[in-house]
Amino acid sequence: MADGVAQESAADSKSPLAQMELLAPAGDAEALRAALEAGASAVYFGLTVLHARRGARSFRQDEFAGAVEIAHGHGACVCLTLNIDLTDRELGQAARILELARQCRVDAVLMRDPALLALKPCYPELEFHFSTQTCMASSADVAAAGKLGAARVVLARELTLSEIAAASSVPGVQTEVFAQGALCFSVSGRCLLSSWVGGRSGNRGTCTSPCRVPWSGGQGITETPLSMRDLTTVHRLRELREAGVSALKIEGRLKTAAWVARAVNLYRRALAGEDNHVLLEEAADLGAYTGRLLTCDYLDGKRDDLTALALGRSAGAVSADRSETPPAPDAPQADEGAYDLTITVGDRGIVCRCECNGRTVEWSMPRTVVHRQHKATSIADLFDRLASQPTLGCRLGKRHTNDEQFLLVPRACNALMDRVAAAIRQSRKQRDDEQVRIELPEAVRKLCQRCQPFAGNDLSLGEKPDRVRLEAGAVAPFMRRLRASGIADARPGAVIVEGLTSFSLGKVVTACAEVPLIVALPSVFFEQDIGGIRELLIACACAGLTVEVNNWGGWFLAQQSQAPIEAGWGLGVLNSLACRALADIGMRCVTLSIEADRKQLEEVTSHCPAPCSLVVFGRPPLMTTRVQLPREQYLGKTITDRRGTRMIGRVERGLWVFRPAEPFDLRRTHNPRIRVRHLVVDLVGSSDPAGEWLKGPPDGARQHRFNYDRSLA
Repeated sequence: MADGVAQESAADSKSPLAQMELLAPAGDAEALRAALEAGASAVYFGLTVLHARRGARSFRQDEFAGAVEIAHGHGACVCLTLNIDLTDRELGQAARILELARQCRVDAVLMRDPALLALKPCYPELEFHFSTQTCMASSADVAAAGKLGAARVVLARELTLSEIAAASSVPGVQTEVFAQGALCFSVSGRCLLSSWVGGRSGNRGTCTSPCRVPWSGGQGITETPLSMRDLTTVHRLRELREAGVSALKIEGRLKTAAWVARAVNLYRRALAGEDNHVLLEEAADLGAYTGRLLTCDYLDGKRDDLTALALGRSAGAVSADRSETPPAPDAPQADEGAYDLTITVGDRGIVCRCECNGRTVEWSMPRTVVHRQHKATSIADLFDRLASQPTLGCRLGKRHTNDEQFLLVPRACNALMDRVAAAIRQSRKQRDDEQVRIELPEAVRKLCQRCQPFAGNDLSLGEKPDRVRLEAGAVAPFMRRLRASGIADARPGAVIVEGLTSFSLGKVVTACAEVPLIVALPSVFFEQDIGGIRELLIACACAGLTVEVNNWGGWFLAQQSQAPIEAGWGLGVLNSLACRALADIGMRCVTLSIEADRKQLEEVTSHCPAPCSLVVFGRPPLMTTRVQLPREQYLGKTITDRRGTRMIGRVERGLWVFRPAEPFDLRRTHNPRIRVRHLVVDLVGSSDPAGEWLKGPPDGARQHRFNYDRSLA
């Protein structure tokens, strides 16, 4: 952050690297103190809600001011994390968090949701930083963030040094990079896998890391092809500084205080110019708890051999990650109270009831057949496990069941524990809302008021879709087959096309003939792609074609071309204020988040002030990655995890993309409360696009409906 200067040692002050900010995680009060005492020049943390590490204890509202004061007392800056997609119901809470941040003199807010762009002018005292969850992958993305008022961006972890230098050359915007910690297989903000398999979204801070589990291929080989090595750059700091980086971020709000202290100390010494060989040895020991090798290969453009089988844990590894190891006996988590749990086994299913902070949550689970008893867990043993390890710092209190020896298969156990954690989070959210009520400025209250919906959003869920999404190579055969079908109303109202270039555009325009064409820009692109995208946009502007943008860099480039703009799924939103914010910066239509559940869709569409689209069918890109995998093993092949999730590997525009083998389908779902301007059928990844469009939804068979029937966490 621009004005923050930490207390530095004499050795630090002599180093040309000393001007780089060292940003440390503070998942709780103990980690905060450890980071500051070890020499962090800035810290980042959140409240108990609305941030991307909801598994961390974080800080209650009544603790927050004290935490900020402690950090400022050490000369450190404070960055508040508010970096998730927000629902309509959370807008008021997000505004109160911003007001609290202003009152407590927080230095910066880390953001993802466009709704915060609408609120930003009300808080000139706060810097706004674009999170890595916004997919900051090129200088175009950084320029977009600067135009929208961001003081800093957190760059994607997949960039090379030259790409970092290009992104860092944008005037007026600082860049921050991850220096140490875990890597994701997918580009941040572009992963739907956890949401797809269980409604736990990385874009909402509840990722369950399904990429870390074993996956089996067609040949029956089980391995962990999606589990990334961990990151270290401790020996590359001078190069990062020369590339223009302003701040180094240590990942780890789920780490223990002891780990945070060691990591900050290590990087503080690196900034002081200590020997790289010594530093690398200590970095390897710092990462030993995961059993994963370390890498910095992305900096050099090396993208193979970045994933591997888990290597096993080192016997002497420090207990560093609360998501993987229980807290050490001498460092207990802060006591967050108790919850009561009742599990009732019935003939038709299992009913669970969790009571916490005066709030009761009840849910049902199906009885599952146990084929391998040695892997199953009795309810009594599950109670013992929960009692021995607090959930989010909350201990198990009263417990009751009518069948202690009833066996639960592993996935049922995991699902039950996830629901307990969700119930605790929800009870804390309610408790925090009932704490000190923060009075919002009049301008903020007006922004958060519910809007009248756009009158043109008159197509309800269950009516016939009017738009289709295709790959460029599929357009001509799709249109030929539609014309040959003889079906009078087979023609879509518009065709959204991915993968176009300035050279292929003319043929696709001809193939579409009388059907309006919308040119979709990619959801992820890098520095070397900008020239080609600019050429495509110029051609679109000359032809009067609408452009769908799917990241912030695409929006920036499209604005320069003066082509008409819509926001696609890559800028999908969950709340009406975000819809307004996108409309205010030129989006003629916005797209609702593909992850949204039924209730969220009903809420956002009832107050959406702009034309909006909803994708009702498709095989969405569950993971988009820069990792290079063996083509003979994964290209066009299906991989499956132990829960039966099936994905097919593809290469799209040079990036590996995993799409589900089976689509989600809402076309037979009727809900007049969900009203939009367009209903979109996404046929990218289909082996028979025209067939799926012409046949429509199958009769009788129950379709996968993504998160529609469950609560998106």
